[in-house]
Amino acid sequence: MALAAGGVAACGTLLEVEAPSRILEQTLLQPSNANVLVAGAVADFECALGNFILTGGTLSDEFSDSQANAATWDIDRRTSFPATALYATGGCGGFGVYTPLSIARFQADQALRLLAKWTDAEVPGRATLQAQAAAYAGYSYVLMGEMFCSCAFDLGAELQPAAVFALAEERFTRVISATGAPADLRNLALVGRARARLNQGKRMEAAADAALVPAGFVFTAKTTAAAGRAENRVFRSNNTNGAVTVDTQFRAQRIAEVADPRVNTTDAGRGGSLPSVRLWVQNKYKSLTDPYPMATWREAVLIRAEVAGGETAVQLINQLRTAANLPAFSSTVASEIAAQVREERRRELFVEGHRLFDTIRFNIPLIPAAGSTFPNGGGTYGSNKCLPLPDVERLNNPTTNR
Repeated sequence: MALAAGGVAACGTLLEVEAPSRILEQTLLQPSNANVLVAGAVADFECALGNFILTGGTLSDEFSDSQANAATWDIDRRTSFPATALYATGGCGGFGVYTPLSIARFQADQALRLLAKWTDAEVPGRATLQAQAAAYAGYSYVLMGEMFCSCAFDLGAELQPAAVFALAEERFTRVISATGAPADLRNLALVGRARARLNQGKRMEAAADAALVPAGFVFTAKTTAAAGRAENRVFRSNNTNGAVTVDTQFRAQRIAEVADPRVNTTDAGRGGSLPSVRLWVQNKYKSLTDPYPMATWREAVLIRAEVAGGETAVQLINQLRTAANLPAFSSTVASEIAAQVREERRRELFVEGHRLFDTIRFNIPLIPAAGSTFPNGGGTYGSNKCLPLPDVERLNNPTTNR
């Protein structure tokens, strides 16, 4: 019996298995997982892009708040401060931007570093994966530079937007200079580098890149209704939830009595999440699965028009208007043409993630003006045109926490 008891005890010990509490990162960062690592970076960016378009559009003047949720008021009211949790630590599926963009940027840069160490023999199609990771890293930097007043990366120093755009330009240049990069990724990088260069004031270089983008080029970021973090965030928050309404400045836009299809908005005939606020909806995205335009020939044409000015700009404006079946624009006055390029950007790139930084680049007046009464939650409108470096970064980064 003693022997039997001993045997049972021994078996009991052998059958007890302690599950590991965590998986070491280095066990996953292997050449065999290269495709998965890059795909994960792409998915993280696509999630972050939706939040960027929604939050940036609400901070500028594409959307305004239409819900009784105090957490979102600071975005529309332009009064966010470094301790504001919503934009700083919120994840995908709402107004969070700093954490989703930081994750996407880190994942893409990490994939780049790993792919540089691995060989073609270890990773089939390595060159294409490198181009893809570099392009998405570049766009992550562009969006962070446009959204935030300053940024910091990998526990490094606080950077101003111009320095962030320079990092984006370097990533895009890797794609453009690579031998055998797929055409769609090269064109994606050309549009991205033109945007990053324009944001730095490198106007001629930006126009040169934009001129290489073929007519009709469109590169989209995918969405899906299968997961909340991956659905079309604009459609969910505006058309479905009514959390935001199209701002009055973008309702029922026309050109010479012709409805402008580029700014297709309609009165939903009801209140938003806050019933006292009339809900207007955008119709560029028609479902939770509609993709976001990430880089387009239309943006490239507008960059060329902005840099060229004059008769060339008029011709480029009318190239876009013809595509939209709109009346032609005509002027020989330089200031009128420059103003019209800005107006065409406002319409052509509606809810595509460009309006926020355009308000900064062109010093567009804030409407309502700072100090005006905020109607939904009290207080007054502030003057934020960008979001401050959040405390979550400053307090956890030894370089910026000084």
